[in-house]
Amino acid sequence: MKMILSVVTFFALSITAFAKSHGPAGCGLGSMVLEGQSGLVMNVLAATLNGTSGNQTFGMTSGTSNCDVDERTKVASVNYIEANKVALSNDIARGNGETLAALGKIYGCSNIQNMGTTLQRNYSSIFAKDASARDIDARITSTIVSSKACI
Repeated sequence: MKMILSVVTFFALSITAFAKSHGPAGCGLGSMVLEGQSGLVMNVLAATLNGTSGNQTFGMTSGTSNCDVDERTKVASVNYIEANKVALSNDIARGNGETLAALGKIYGCSNIQNMGTTLQRNYSSIFAKDASARDIDARITSTIVSSKACI
């Protein structure tokens, strides 16, 4: 039992090292559920919940779940969209494809199929005439967050 707890704690704390710190547990569902709680036990529970719920990566990418958006992630997604705009547009129009799947990984989406379907339904608003890569990124992020497409 101690070994399992040690492994889970190490895993959870190593994941939170990549998130902007909201206490020792990092950001994610655990930080929201146990907000205001302190102490070693609460931090371990929050870190464990963050690690096992699988929402921390998306929270870091989208700025939700008490996570601040890392500017490097935003730059990566905007650069990716700029470099792959035509292929990404085609993939979103179809609702699937390699460039869409890769963008989903940049955003930290765990449900790429649902993300593709959601973005396909919102294609015309995402790729409005003369939209810049930054505009497209903002619209994709907004669409994913509001529809909870990555969960």
